This record gives sequence, C-alpha cells and structure tokens, in this order.
Amino acid sequence: MTLKSVSRPMLGAALALVAFASPLALAEAPQKPAQSQPQVQGAQAQPPPSQQQQMRPRIDVVFVLDTTGSMSGLIEGAKQKIFSIASRIAQGKPTPRVRVGLVAYRDVGDAYVTKRYELTEDLDGLFTHLRKLQADGGGDTPEHVGRGLGEAVSKLSWDQSRETMKLIFLVGDAPPAQRNDDWNFKHWVKRAAEKHIVVNTVRCGGDPETETHWKLAAKTTDGRYESLEQSGGMVAVATPYDAELAKVNAELASKTLYAGKKEAQVANRARAEQMATLAPEAAAERIQFLKTTRGAGKGAGAAASVSSAPEAVGGAVDLAAQPEALASVKADELPQELKGLDAAARDAKVKQLAGERKALEEKAAKLAAERDAWRAKNVADKDDSFDANVMKGVKEKAAKYGLTY
Repeated sequence: MTLKSVSRPMLGAALALVAFASPLALAEAPQKPAQSQPQVQGAQAQPPPSQQQQMRPRIDVVFVLDTTGSMSGLIEGAKQKIFSIASRIAQGKPTPRVRVGLVAYRDVGDAYVTKRYELTEDLDGLFTHLRKLQADGGGDTPEHVGRGLGEAVSKLSWDQSRETMKLIFLVGDAPPAQRNDDWNFKHWVKRAAEKHIVVNTVRCGGDPETETHWKLAAKTTDGRYESLEQSGGMVAVATPYDAELAKVNAELASKTLYAGKKEAQVANRARAEQMATLAPEAAAERIQFLKTTRGAGKGAGAAASVSSAPEAVGGAVDLAAQPEALASVKADELPQELKGLDAAARDAKVKQLAGERKALEEKAAKLAAERDAWRAKNVADKDDSFDANVMKGVKEKAAKYGLTY
C-alpha cells in the first residue's frame, strides 16, 4: 500500500496514535541514572547560614512591672536576672530570635505613671534602662495596672506575624485602679487576646483582689497565673566559671574603640562601662546569651567569632569590630586614642586591638560552653522563682511555634 492510497482519515488516525503513544514509550523507557554526589547516610542538607537566620523562630517578650515601693526586692532581682532569663529563652531549638521590651508602671500622683521601652534584640541597651529603675511611690494598694498593660499591648512594635510567639509577663502585688480613662484593665486584657498576645501573670505577695484580676488576664489570653513571695524568690546560682567570664566580659568592654560624633562616642563608652561592671552571674549570662543568639545559624564554631562586646549604637562605629571602617572615618570623629597618630600608627593600633579581642572572644566561647555543660549537670531549677516561672510560660507555648527546650 502506497502513501498515496492512504485516505486522509486513516493517516490522521495513525499520526494521532503515534503522538499519543510516544510520550508513554518515553516515560516507560528505562532512563540512564543522572550523575549525583554520594550521600552520607543520616545526613540532611542544611540551608545556607543566611537562610538559617531567616528561618529561626521569633519570640517577643514584654515585662510589665509594678515599680512601686513594695516591689523593691523583685526589681533589684530582675536587674540581676534579665540576662539569665533571656539566655534561657534563647536555649530553644532551633535558636530563636528574641526581642525583649519593658513597661514600668506606678499610679497617678507618683513620679511617673508609666515608662515604656521598645522591643529590641539589644539587651545591653534594655539593661541600661532597667538598671535606672528604682522601686518607689505607691502605698495606696491599687495601681494603674490597666495603663501599664494597655501601653504594652498597644504602644510597642509587636511582630505582626502569627508565627511569632508573643508573651507579656505582668508582675505586681496590687490590683488595677479603677480610672475614668482609656486604660481599663479588662479592655486591654481582651485586646491582648485579640492580638494573639499571651498574658502570663505573676502575683507577688498575697493580695486576693490582685489574684482575681491576674487569673482573669491569664485565663482570657490562654496564659499562666503564678503566685510568688514578695521578693520574687530570685537566687543567684554561682558556677565555677562565673568569675573568669566576668573578667573576660570586662576586658571585652575595654577592647572597644568607638568612632563617630562626640555625643555618640560618649554614650557608647558609658554603655561599655556599665557592661564591664556587671555582677559575675549577670556577666556570665550576658556572654552566654550573645554567643547563643549572635552565633545561631552561622555554622559550627561561630560562637568563637561572633562579638560579645557591647555593640556600637547611635551612629557610632566600633573600629575594633570593623577595622576596615577606619579609612572612612573623618578626622574629627576619630576616638581620642587615635588622634595625633599618623595613618600607619592608627591602622596598627586598630589591628592590634582587633586581634586582642579575637583571642578574648575565643576564650569567652570556650568558657560559656563549659559553663553551660556544668549548669546542665549540676543546677536544678528553683520551681517557685520568678525566672523559673517565666520559663514555664515560654515552654508551655514552645511546641506551637516549632521550639523545643
């Protein structure tokens, strides 16, 4: 049969059959396996460090603290424990990005009604504010709790993602005052729930009216209620590594070289001096926190290279951390230590300081890891302390946000 004798319908059907069958034949035909790299059993490909940083879970934590006179014990304890609390929160797996904020409240007629400090990853900066707080005023039992809570809910820059854990720890010993203003306590409890902010309440002392309001806030927002002794029950836990870490912490603070506007240099030096004088436990916990959070997602051995010296803020540059920035610093913005030196001498001094700091960072990372291992083996949590109750609140919600502790 010649092609000319094939009718058009028959030819069309034949071509259609070939077109339909060809993909099937190709699909069923054995394929030559593609060349691939050998895989290690049990190993999983890890995303690049930059992507790991982006993938880290996020936690926003705000402490709303009664700072009237009766709360002096807890306030002083919080100053010593803020780095410890943050360090323990940062121990989650995978390592979370932690921002901490603070609202201090008293009552109408006191030196202030509220003081508000924004959510930040800069724990050194937050500590400088906390350190200035003194317990004073009060005395008439009800305090303006509604305004303290309301400002925490409405005035701080909470992460808007539903994937971020958002927690408030409301800590006080007196019930909300009833004021004819926009800061009704129950209203702001409801608004917290609507914004998916969990309010964990910690009553200090034994006031029954405070207990009623605190339990309402916790229940409405799916939080926890706890009652502690007036002082907060915070006890420093010393380790064999604290004194050496405190010494390294002070040395790191001294190995800073801030360039920039004069007022920025002064402010940064003051911050560094405050960090240098931390009590041993606080200094050790500070380094632990910074090594954990700044090194997260950056690969093995990152803790030894990330900085735990006070970071430059306010437009200043720490030349010990960024030696390459020296070339672009204006003459009138050089730190005093570099003025009067020629370019070669300035460069040599900055490089020397950077080298000294690198050695200290490696020492700090080693001590922090040894301290962490020692604590895991030797220290049991004091169940009724303020910091232990903070961790209960965090751990209770952790699984929902992909975290384990």
